[in-house]
Amino acid sequence: MRTARATTLASTVLVTALATSLAAASPAAADSLDSPADDTALAEFHGQELAWAPCTEEVLQGLECADVVVPLDYSDPGGERVTVAISRARATDPEQRRGILLTNPGGPGGHGRSMPLPLDPQTGTGLVGGLRVTEVYDVIGMDPRGSGGSSPRLDCGSEPPPVYPSPTDQEISEATRSAIRYQRACEQAEGDLRPHMTTANTARDMDVIRAALGEEKTNYLGYSYGTYLGAVYGSLFPERLDRSVLDSSVHPDGIWRDVFMMQAPAYSENMERYTAWVAGYDDVFGFGSTQEEVYATFEATAERLREEPLEVAPGVLYDSHLFHMDVGMNSRFQDQWDVVSEYLGYIVHDQPLPQPLAAQASTLAEEEYGTATLDLQTAVLCEAEWPERVSTYHADAREYREEHPYGSGAYWAVPHPCTFNGLDRPEPPVELERDGYPEALVIAGEFDANTAYEGGPAMADRLDSSLITVAGDGGHGFYLPGGLDCVAEAVDAYLVDGAQPEDLTCQGLPPARVDGEVEVEAEDLAALRDRTGPSGLGI
Repeated sequence: MRTARATTLASTVLVTALATSLAAASPAAADSLDSPADDTALAEFHGQELAWAPCTEEVLQGLECADVVVPLDYSDPGGERVTVAISRARATDPEQRRGILLTNPGGPGGHGRSMPLPLDPQTGTGLVGGLRVTEVYDVIGMDPRGSGGSSPRLDCGSEPPPVYPSPTDQEISEATRSAIRYQRACEQAEGDLRPHMTTANTARDMDVIRAALGEEKTNYLGYSYGTYLGAVYGSLFPERLDRSVLDSSVHPDGIWRDVFMMQAPAYSENMERYTAWVAGYDDVFGFGSTQEEVYATFEATAERLREEPLEVAPGVLYDSHLFHMDVGMNSRFQDQWDVVSEYLGYIVHDQPLPQPLAAQASTLAEEEYGTATLDLQTAVLCEAEWPERVSTYHADAREYREEHPYGSGAYWAVPHPCTFNGLDRPEPPVELERDGYPEALVIAGEFDANTAYEGGPAMADRLDSSLITVAGDGGHGFYLPGGLDCVAEAVDAYLVDGAQPEDLTCQGLPPARVDGEVEVEAEDLAALRDRTGPSGLGI
């Protein structure tokens, strides 16, 4: 994901129909988990004194850190307890301070304690530092329960399912068996924990954080999956949420498979844009002078890599699946299409990659979800129902490998581990509504492929809130240091100055222009990796 590589996943990373639609919490669940009596039952947690100290991790230098104790199961506050690791950067203008700004980078499962730091283009850590919000808010980062410095650390002890954007029938079957093995291993290793790793419980943790910090209300800034988390928090605790910004919003319906199934068609839209652009520079890159020729070149390259993968480092192979994913992910970033094309040219023309570029390609080939993070992501995604008929997934996978083979491709179409979930769900997903808290500000990129654009208008409509559309841009995460002035000014006016949010269209970054020879450095590829995340598959 563009927002913070070290805190996001696969996924962006981490998108057809669910067996059931998003359901409202039952009265019984609401009474047990979200009634006014909660304040009494949770008084010990709300009143805890936090032991702030300088963060010990090198990547968090300059921040304060603390652990917040929360119930594992909010329906049993007297039972097992876990900790949520948080960080803080105090408001730089104390006289103008207006409270706390809770943040989340996405995932689900992304580590968030680095978010109050300035964005570091070399490591991909940080995000909010340097924005105007740091003047008036104590910015709070959080590793959600089950991730990073929080507990419990999930570890299924099993290899995750393979990533196949364009799988053969045999690979579809292989991915299905792998999903079954992985889910069974997770249930055996941590079946008592996984049902409590939900968006609703993370939102409840956020409210304990608010109370432990002595704040009557919280303000919120969430990216990608974090937009859904923020909407859930506002639905559960409307009287405790003030201003909120939901950047690169997920669709409020179809949680979760429908949301992820939107990714591949969005990548296809970006491929249409990119292939049209690069066809205009055939004399520079040699991919073809028409879109059809460019696609044919890419498919011929993928076929060659399927037969004979490229060894980008000793024992590290770059195969057809990585190529399909690599081309699709990078097709989004129109401002760097020249860099993308020069890099892909080595692979397309079967030329040895210069060592620094080979190292970056090797990084992509070796990268996979960190074990604990993927385990948490899967646990959260299993909070919703997934279709049960395996034949539905196989049919979708065959369709997607033909129609949308780039980027995430058929990855989300094949059976997911949650397809085979055998654990009880303590409660259904929260029904999203805005009833009692101020209008939010939603942001969506026209060609965002991690969270497809349709999610932005849908979320804004669901919450009766304003929408910023970033036109002509495939990015993911727009309110960030060095981002678009149009977006920054609108968000600052709302979060910092208190201006009423309004619908707005901001023009995205322009496509690259090629006026001569293109040079690509390893740092350029590293920057692209930071914009997509380790795999570009998550949200």
